[in-house]
Amino acid sequence: SPVDRMPLVEVIRGKKTSDATLARALDFVQKLRKTPIVVNDARGFFTSRFIGSYVNEGIAMVGEGISPALIENSARMLGMPVGPLAVQDEVGLDLAVSVPRQPKADLGDAWQPGTSYPIVERLSGELGRQGRKSGGGFYDYPTGGRKQLWSGLSDIWAARQPQPDAGEVRRRMLFIQLIEALKCMQEGVL
Repeated sequence: SPVDRMPLVEVIRGKKTSDATLARALDFVQKLRKTPIVVNDARGFFTSRFIGSYVNEGIAMVGEGISPALIENSARMLGMPVGPLAVQDEVGLDLAVSVPRQPKADLGDAWQPGTSYPIVERLSGELGRQGRKSGGGFYDYPTGGRKQLWSGLSDIWAARQPQPDAGEVRRRMLFIQLIEALKCMQEGVL
């Protein structure tokens, strides 16, 4: 995000999508000078699941007492343009709470919340921190100033000692995405 700066476009092929329609969609994406990937129609498609696993893992680490600054800096060291906590703030914590309602309704007792769910639920609900749009989520967004990690995070999720090294944090974020990509391959999404 923002969409106009992202080079990747996910083209979703439904069960009734013809080869000619798919070809036209791919031609259109190339005319936009974007890189298309074709995925099959499935819950979350590919990119939402892939980036979601990254964001979920970053937020879960906050709940484990890993320093938010270590998480965000490790993500950037991994090559990510934005850390997982900043991504969630941009999307909105309230959205992270409301989106699972449909899978929960569809799957019933089989639905399992992500490890980040209780954290975003607390921040969004109890603490009213919706993300950037509300002036605060994992970060504070002072008027006329630069965003900064919210100092209150450590009051809620105390830092564990010792902290992992940045390499371990990077590996966790990378491997969780690789696992999700493998699941997408196994499920026929890709």
